[in-house]
Amino acid sequence: MSPLPTSVNTLCLYGKFLSRSFKSVASIQNYISGVKTLHLLLGVEFPTEDWFSIELLFRGLSRQNHHMPRRALPITPQILFKMYELLDMSNPSDVTIWCCFLFAFFLMVRKSNLVPTSAKNFDPHKQLCRNNVIVFSDYLLVRMEWSKTIQFGNRKLELPLVKIKESPLCPYNAYNRMCTLIPADGDKPAFLIPQSKGYKTLCYSFFQKRLRDILEMCGLNSSKFSSHSFRRGGATWAFHSKVPSELIQFHGDWRSDAYKVYLEFDLHDKLSISRAMADEILN
Repeated sequence: MSPLPTSVNTLCLYGKFLSRSFKSVASIQNYISGVKTLHLLLGVEFPTEDWFSIELLFRGLSRQNHHMPRRALPITPQILFKMYELLDMSNPSDVTIWCCFLFAFFLMVRKSNLVPTSAKNFDPHKQLCRNNVIVFSDYLLVRMEWSKTIQFGNRKLELPLVKIKESPLCPYNAYNRMCTLIPADGDKPAFLIPQSKGYKTLCYSFFQKRLRDILEMCGLNSSKFSSHSFRRGGATWAFHSKVPSELIQFHGDWRSDAYKVYLEFDLHDKLSISRAMADEILN
């Protein structure tokens, strides 16, 4: 009996089997899509004559397995201020981690553009190098040639970081302080931390550990945050700062308006909608 081509009935049984392990119907859809891709790669006809049965399966699983995606909480400027108070700005390691935090927040950048998974996996075409950050008199210009949405060098992303005068949250001052304490050649990783002999690349594991340690010292539950919290927090803060949505999308390098699912609205924001509607009725 040949496993391919499969049948709609087999796909339905496969989907039901997967539902025992996955609560997210989107994950099940991805697996079934993988089966379709396998058929296409092997030149085997994929069953589409009764696809409505598959759609009914997805609908039924959505009703059966209620699932709300778990999203990391946003890092806010208020949290950043608390974090800053716990860091030693004379310590090169703390200065580097702080600069990386600010870049993650203000650039709304993905972690893959900031730090590698390990020192040997550092890729100068993907992660920031010192020569990717150009210092001007009152702003930094950060250049990125690769991202999740820029895979083939078809465009470059250039984002400015302006100087925030007399604020500990100034990425301009943080970067210059880091470069003073930890000088490096232009082709070296942007973020380096000291070790017994020289410096080493700041990797994601150290970034994540320091983030969680500092959040715990701030009295927060670190399990509810991740590196993505900076990206979500930056987008939310830009939205509250009245930045046009198309600029937020461009700045955060989102291909679509999917960033809107990251925005965090507090009760004050929600009340403003109700009050605006009420005022309109009175007028």
